[in-house]
Amino acid sequence: MLPSTRVSLSVLALCGSIVASADANLLVDGGFENQAVLQNNPFALQTDGSKWGASWGGSNWGWSSWQGNFNGAWSGGAIARTEDFAAGWKWAKSGDVFGIIKDRQTMSQSFTATESGAATVSWFDANRASWREHDWFGRENNYSVTLTDSLGGVQNVGNYTSVVAGGNSYSSPAGNGWGTLAGKQTWFERFGATVTLQAGLTYTLSFNSLSPYIYDANGNITGVDDRTTFLDDVSVTMGVVPSPGALALLGLGALGARRRRR
Repeated sequence: MLPSTRVSLSVLALCGSIVASADANLLVDGGFENQAVLQNNPFALQTDGSKWGASWGGSNWGWSSWQGNFNGAWSGGAIARTEDFAAGWKWAKSGDVFGIIKDRQTMSQSFTATESGAATVSWFDANRASWREHDWFGRENNYSVTLTDSLGGVQNVGNYTSVVAGGNSYSSPAGNGWGTLAGKQTWFERFGATVTLQAGLTYTLSFNSLSPYIYDANGNITGVDDRTTFLDDVSVTMGVVPSPGALALLGLGALGARRRRR
């Protein structure tokens, strides 16, 4: 009985230590709300109080891009407000603003590590469903996430694929969930590989869109396929934060140990 008790307590302690250590978000603007304020991102106030992006045909076509750094916030890419037509009528994961990378854009933010150790990068993504000629499309988009330090070292956080929540004309099987409330509100949680930080070094976290190139009959690049990934609630936290699946496995281990003890 004693060995089982030790296993149960060790598993529970591990769960607690993992979660407790991840309490310091190092990013300035993971939710993109501050970025919209700094840019005076336009919106149309609705009767219910929601803030939709500027109308299609307005000077910003429903979303506005930015270049350069604003007080440590994101640079590159673009931002959109909830229900922007140009962004495929998507709702932000939190607040009413989310980030965009499309084609071969990169969106990045720099921060300085305040302590040394392992850290976890997490965020939410979704794909765009958008109108083209006579149909809705939104092919999946591949993107990479990297962390570059001020000494030139690069850590690969991972490679990911964003998809349209609920499916659309180009998904397999085809669907139309993008137009439903659930489709508009659905985001997919992502966890990157554990990265190592050194106190005092500056790091740049980058989300790099990898939309495929378009080639002509002679193999020459003529453009980039129009694909888009939405991002929101980006976080870099000290400590190793397990994915929900890993937490579930740890919980099952603790439950099994308690049952054996009984």
